[in-house]
Amino acid sequence: MSFQSIFCFCCIALSATFTLGQENTSPKQSSENLTGTWHCQFDSPFGLQTYHLHIAINDAGDATAHAEVDTRDEERKVEFVDVKVNNDSLSFAEVRQFGEREFRIEYSGERKGKDLAITRSFGERGGQESLATRELPKPPPKEDPAPVVEVKIDCLTKDAFEDSFLVGMAGDLPSRYSEEELKLAAEHFAAITPENCMKPERVHPAEDRWDFERTDALVEWAEKNDMTIHGHTLVWHAQTPNWFFEGRDPETIKRRMKQHIETLVGRHKGKLQSWDVVNEAINDGGNTETAKTENLRNSNWLQTLGPEFLTLAFKFARQADPDAVLYYNDYNIESGPKHASSMVLLERLLAEGAPIDAVGIQGHWRSGRVPFEDIEKAITDYASLGLKVSITELDVTIRGESGGQFGRRRFRNSAPPTVDDLNAQADDYARLFAIFKKHEDVIERVTFWGLNDRRTWRWGQHPLLFDGNNNVKPAYASIVAVADSDDDAAKRAPEPPKNVKIEEGGQGDYSAIVTEAPTLAGMTIYRPEDLSAFAGEKKLPVLLWGNGACANTTEEHKNFLNEIASHGFIILGIGPLDQLQQRNETSRQRTNSSQLVAALDWIIAQNADENSIYCGKIDTTKVAAMGMSCGGLQAIEISDDPRVTTTVVCNSGVLPSRSPMAAMPNLTKEDLKKFHGPVLYIMGGPSDIAYNNAMDDFSRVDHVPIVMTNLDVGHGGTYRRPHGGEYSSVALAWLNWQLKDDKASAKMFVGDDSQLKRDPDWTIDTKNLEQ
Repeated sequence: MSFQSIFCFCCIALSATFTLGQENTSPKQSSENLTGTWHCQFDSPFGLQTYHLHIAINDAGDATAHAEVDTRDEERKVEFVDVKVNNDSLSFAEVRQFGEREFRIEYSGERKGKDLAITRSFGERGGQESLATRELPKPPPKEDPAPVVEVKIDCLTKDAFEDSFLVGMAGDLPSRYSEEELKLAAEHFAAITPENCMKPERVHPAEDRWDFERTDALVEWAEKNDMTIHGHTLVWHAQTPNWFFEGRDPETIKRRMKQHIETLVGRHKGKLQSWDVVNEAINDGGNTETAKTENLRNSNWLQTLGPEFLTLAFKFARQADPDAVLYYNDYNIESGPKHASSMVLLERLLAEGAPIDAVGIQGHWRSGRVPFEDIEKAITDYASLGLKVSITELDVTIRGESGGQFGRRRFRNSAPPTVDDLNAQADDYARLFAIFKKHEDVIERVTFWGLNDRRTWRWGQHPLLFDGNNNVKPAYASIVAVADSDDDAAKRAPEPPKNVKIEEGGQGDYSAIVTEAPTLAGMTIYRPEDLSAFAGEKKLPVLLWGNGACANTTEEHKNFLNEIASHGFIILGIGPLDQLQQRNETSRQRTNSSQLVAALDWIIAQNADENSIYCGKIDTTKVAAMGMSCGGLQAIEISDDPRVTTTVVCNSGVLPSRSPMAAMPNLTKEDLKKFHGPVLYIMGGPSDIAYNNAMDDFSRVDHVPIVMTNLDVGHGGTYRRPHGGEYSSVALAWLNWQLKDDKASAKMFVGDDSQLKRDPDWTIDTKNLEQ
């Protein structure tokens, strides 16, 4: 995985509570009121951390700060740097060293009356504010160790699949793991991958210095517990010390690579079953053109040794241990242009005689969006080259309100998953393991990236088989059930997507259907049924649709969306197809704008995939962000994406202050600056509850063409009317104009004699509009 050491710092922008431990009632200079001992608590992936922070200011006004830090696993001392005081404000920094990598955590504080507002941040990952008081903090409430749902298992995963493939986990065991955790690991898993301790930065920090303490301990512990060991990783662009590349002389760097591999692999020769020889050498993303190439990452290895560095690494590893299975390991190589590039790369390595044996698909996926079809195809593609496959870093994060959102600019505390969350995750894991079992002749190993939901780089997103208290989750039972199922059932091909006809396919030139795709879970697709007409110059523009109430279904808008699709558009709407006719609890699940961006990524990849029905039929340069009410805010939220051509906001507008509703995007009027293309508002007149917000939006937007249209029908619009009612003709005219360059459609909006100006039922206001 990329940049895995970042997991150490999840704590730096989580919940913090500061209290002053020394009451002082005598009058002092304001800066002196900052002095004393403060107690700071941080919730982290590894439990509660308590900082005992001491601030002192001398007569000259110079300040110092230090702390003792208590955690579950250690006690350490911290000397803060760059301590500065300015009247009622202060700032300081904590610097932590991991190998040769230095990380800096910034703190600032300001008096607010008798309280102290503290903010801390880590680089660009945002920060969190906390109000400090003079009272000692109350002890944190005891974490409920009970599971969200009781799960009983009859068989261990490693035993369930012992005749199919190894089931493993990752971690730098046994160091800093509790006895309970070590017992859990040894009992349930048959293989182990070191998470960090064998990476170049950790094991070989300087050319003349090695640190084998943790690697040796891991090997000894694994052998004692009869676990297979997979080495991770020998050659990687990240977490590799700069000394490897000093001087930039190719022969010197080649020698350093060889000596590193010979020493590390040779030390554990015969004890490790396999190695990730090269990790993550392919660029992210890509397009139709890069898919024809290896699209290698511009790493120090590539810059100094050229593409040959991969072949060299595999040859050096084979020389160091002729019996080890040698892997190329990467993420997202199961889908899109990156998968195509991986095939180009592997074919070249094999042609050059690189002794590569297997491919590692990392498997960092998200519940509801696991690309099952792509995964299965990737396994068969790699097998066609004569290579084995492993799923090397598996985790399936939970989506929605309890998803944690690790990696966002602002960290959030981990909300417990709901039963629905856990069941959805269990279903995804079951489908994955059904694929793995189906291809057991190719799959060597399936390794979970972590032990439990606290021992994971995706802490807060509940991605693994055990919760943070080591309780078994439904996903565990669902996996075991796959192993127990009938082999023929496991090998059955997935059912083809269902197709639904709405209003006989609409009134446009292309009879529309409503469908879904296995690799775009949680989204409904509206499109022409016959795609053969869309090739060459005629292609389908893309519409991204968010629903009213940010609901997880397009049911309310199906007539409207179906009608638009029948005029030659493809619409990707939030919500599963099974909620289209009859809604249940699933329709009330929280949705977010990132689903629209993911859908756009998906359709672009499909357009480039020769095996997709959408290949070459999508106009990926013409994209509309659209939505109604809360979904309209989702459309605004993604309007800064450079791929969005136009935005259509229906019965919606940005609130004057942040919404108290958890499900609604937290936009401000500043977000209107995200518009970079023409904007259309379709509103329901003064009786529309969003009318004032929308009219205020219109008054503020001066930097792009914008049209405000109103039909006095209220907030519900005309979506449910036959073929979407009056809204459909306005939306279609706009989309034909903006996405198909149909100048005739502009007459609906442009000029004093526009069609809407002449229509007594509609009102229209425009700015910056030219035909």
